[in-house]
Amino acid sequence: MPPTKAAPPPTGGMSNLSLSENGNDAGIVGGSGSGAPKGTVKRDALRSNELAVQAIWESQRVFEAENNNEDDKREKFIVTFPYPYSNGHLHIGHAFSLTKAVFRAQYERHLGKNVLFPFAFHCTGMPIQAAANKLKAEIEQFGCPPNFPENDPAVRAKMEAEVKAAAEVKAKAAMQQPDKKAKGSKAKIVKKTGSGIIRQWNILLMMVPPEEIPQFVDPIYWLHYFPPIGVSHMKNFGSGVDWRRSFITTAVNPYYDAFIRWQFSVLRRKKKILFGKRNNVLTFDPINAAVFEDPSRTNTKPFGKRKISTRDGGSHRSDC
Repeated sequence: MPPTKAAPPPTGGMSNLSLSENGNDAGIVGGSGSGAPKGTVKRDALRSNELAVQAIWESQRVFEAENNNEDDKREKFIVTFPYPYSNGHLHIGHAFSLTKAVFRAQYERHLGKNVLFPFAFHCTGMPIQAAANKLKAEIEQFGCPPNFPENDPAVRAKMEAEVKAAAEVKAKAAMQQPDKKAKGSKAKIVKKTGSGIIRQWNILLMMVPPEEIPQFVDPIYWLHYFPPIGVSHMKNFGSGVDWRRSFITTAVNPYYDAFIRWQFSVLRRKKKILFGKRNNVLTFDPINAAVFEDPSRTNTKPFGKRKISTRDGGSHRSDC
């Protein structure tokens, strides 16, 4: 893109995109024609236009921001977005939040600025490890593919009744203490799922071919599976990211890991972080030997009040 303060004109193909009265595309890509289902012709034509324009973006690398051209006098502008956690597909909540970054980046591009929009996927922490451990336990206990007891309708009805009764007891207790807000309760889970019977295998089954699910007992496999799908979905979304500036967290990425080590080393040297003890009122996961704020993450039990040692800032790893 040439250095200029004015927004560049659209390409010939983009400027010719239009819909005729019958809904067929009169631009680069033809519409669905008479063979399309009634009521979807305009939608299909718009989708065809969308794919055609995205192909132009890809071929012309329009979202790749450069900083090594001394003749480029354009004002620089950067947009960032909080790393989405990559233990599954991106969802509508991500899309809703992402629109704000996408719209701002494109607006600044139309003003003629040199816009950089990098992106990353968050894989650090216990959720992926805990999910992998839970899947491994399910396979060891119920087989592969697992034959869960709730597959029997009678057993399922009994289990659902027990979960519902427990949730009602907990909800009643919470109502008697309105000043204390229950966070991540079983009642919340039941409301979301309708049963409260949550199996990691079944969660993955909504996103992964069944023959591939056993490989997810390895937490590293999650890191290689979901981020590329996220990239594909975001390209379909028209996010306008410079994918050369993308990464995942954890020590699998040595560059990011080195950054986190440097960050914590500097903070410790400046006495901003210390090694010591603090009180925790959290939830303890005996399988992963970790504490959580949200007990709905995995099989946990109340942790109560006790002292635990915090991690030494000098030996922190980005995958801890």
